[in-house]
Amino acid sequence: MTLNSIYSYTFALKKDSSPISKVLKEEVMSAFIKNEPTLRFITSQNRKHDTSVTEENQNIEVWTLLSSPKFAKTYKGPQENLPNELQEEVISLLLESLERSLGLSTGSIDKESILDHRLQLWGAAVPLNTWTSEAHHSDTSAPAPAMETGFLFDSEHGVGACGDGLLDPSIPGAWESGRRLASWITESKAQSIGLPSATGAFRISKAASAAGIGNVQ
Repeated sequence: MTLNSIYSYTFALKKDSSPISKVLKEEVMSAFIKNEPTLRFITSQNRKHDTSVTEENQNIEVWTLLSSPKFAKTYKGPQENLPNELQEEVISLLLESLERSLGLSTGSIDKESILDHRLQLWGAAVPLNTWTSEAHHSDTSAPAPAMETGFLFDSEHGVGACGDGLLDPSIPGAWESGRRLASWITESKAQSIGLPSATGAFRISKAASAAGIGNVQ
């Protein structure tokens, strides 16, 4: 399986002085970024989840940026212990890219105005290919259905596997893979199925490769 890398940067600003909210109005919760090669996605955490439960929080907005895989690969480091110098460089570049994307003047998003933040390198982020195998199972008296399983199960050891890397690099893909595995265990007497065989292979996900952050079509 081939996995890409993505930088995630979450930061908090005062809403009344934020240059971002002046461009992205309240109705914008999330957006794909296509006009800046360093970035892929932006989302507002407080617009997704109402965090204005106290008067103190009402003037705070929280944003998360996702970088492009190419950017993350170029500025890759030890993800559990990123050097301070690398963090500062990556954060500066991400914010500069966001300014360009939103048509803001350079320096509009001042680091000094950031109330709190967290940079995370997602080293094994999104699968760019998925394992595909036909639904061969241990009951040789019945023909295998002509379908892709989207999960694996080994009845001998009582172990199953599911996830986006076995069906589709997306949230729905991960959910559906888990649903199929659960259904198989509860409805089929837990026979082995989907295990690596001569018919199995990794197949490239063109949608995930194009978007960089999963299949978002």
